[in-house]
Amino acid sequence: MSTRRLSGALLLAVLAALLLARAGATAPPPAPPDPTCSPGPSDCGAWHTSNVTVSWAAPPAGVTASGCGGTTVSSDTKGQSVSCTWSNADGSRTTTAIVRRDTSPPRVSATADRGPDANGWYSRAVGIQFTGDDATSGVASCTSGTYSGPDSAAARASGSCTDWAGNTGSTTFELRYDATAPSVEAKADRPPNAKGWYNRSVTVAFLGSDAVSGVDVCDAPVLYKGPDAAKATVSGTCSDKASNKSAPTGLDLKYDTAPPKLGKVRAVIDTKAIVLRWTASPDTYSVAVVRRPGLRSQKPSTLFNRRGRAFADRRVKSGVKYRYTVTAYDEAGNGAAKALAAQLGAGRASAAKAVATRPAATRALTRPARDARVSAPPTLVWPTVREATYYNVQLYRGSTKILSVWPRTTRFQLQPSWRFGGRGYRLAPGRYRWYVWPGLGPLSANKYGKRIVSRDFVLTR
Repeated sequence: MSTRRLSGALLLAVLAALLLARAGATAPPPAPPDPTCSPGPSDCGAWHTSNVTVSWAAPPAGVTASGCGGTTVSSDTKGQSVSCTWSNADGSRTTTAIVRRDTSPPRVSATADRGPDANGWYSRAVGIQFTGDDATSGVASCTSGTYSGPDSAAARASGSCTDWAGNTGSTTFELRYDATAPSVEAKADRPPNAKGWYNRSVTVAFLGSDAVSGVDVCDAPVLYKGPDAAKATVSGTCSDKASNKSAPTGLDLKYDTAPPKLGKVRAVIDTKAIVLRWTASPDTYSVAVVRRPGLRSQKPSTLFNRRGRAFADRRVKSGVKYRYTVTAYDEAGNGAAKALAAQLGAGRASAAKAVATRPAATRALTRPARDARVSAPPTLVWPTVREATYYNVQLYRGSTKILSVWPRTTRFQLQPSWRFGGRGYRLAPGRYRWYVWPGLGPLSANKYGKRIVSRDFVLTR
């Protein structure tokens, strides 16, 4: 056989072998399908908020799997690759899934849209903004709000932020909030002089109270000294530490410094009595008639103390010269006085010129009465002195001074017990003597007028 024939036969054999080999070959494997993740969402590309296991389908017959067992992602990640490969004799195919996991909520902070109104306090509505920070999935949304109450020294406004994985973080904004003005009381520094009336200057102070932020400042006290009025109103305000200011609060005063008018005081002498007559203006509340010598001694006695236009003194002796003081008082305790002298058996009475002053004969207003017997601690009452700004009251038992006080009004209530000069005292049964001096000017000046009271009383219990 020639060489040419041998070469052709070999080529045919090779071609035949190639055709036979091609006729028995298989195709490459398909690509693995997308995996599922559990717990959900099943889409592994979505955000997961817990450990997530990636699961792949089993390969078909004749195909082997590599890396396709269940894989658990247990750390937060913006995207972790998990792959599965199918292979056969003719090749391999790989599918890769990107798994995202975020189990941490955002960090949240809060800020107010403005600063406090005063002293670290808010007194009106304030906006609160909440912002977040999230290192893995990022912040999707945050809340905002407005705080407008209730009042509290430890108010809290809450808000939150949510990340793209659905985790929510929250925080609170703490603030001091007071939107309520303080309450105010207007208070006089002393009681009225008589029957609800003031007849000399009175100081009105303004006292505030505030349950939340506390009172910051109140208007300065007001010294009222006129004009006279049946209803004079003194008003003031207070502000709290949150800058809330109260509405004006007033104290209504009845104020009268003008004495009534007393005129035509005269005495008519008959055989058995001295009859006093007078005229008085309509604002006169009572008239007091005081005589010296008195009924039992040379000391004066009050013979009449009520409304009226005349008084007949029948307890008189012929030949004795009596001096009378007639004082008209208004309801506020202002007095106008006139004095005259009269004698039974004389032809006519002599009258002194009238003096319109505050009580010229006010000892009738002093209580308790001279040598009164009382069964309980008495209220000491004495006449008003026009120039006095306060009074000094002293109480003695025997020769020992056991009390000294400085009231601003014309009365003082004794107590069952008290302390004076570093010692304790009690009002035991026995005889006591009390004195009153008018204080002139400030207490620190230590300046006093003529003594106006010196009386005894007996405690009987």
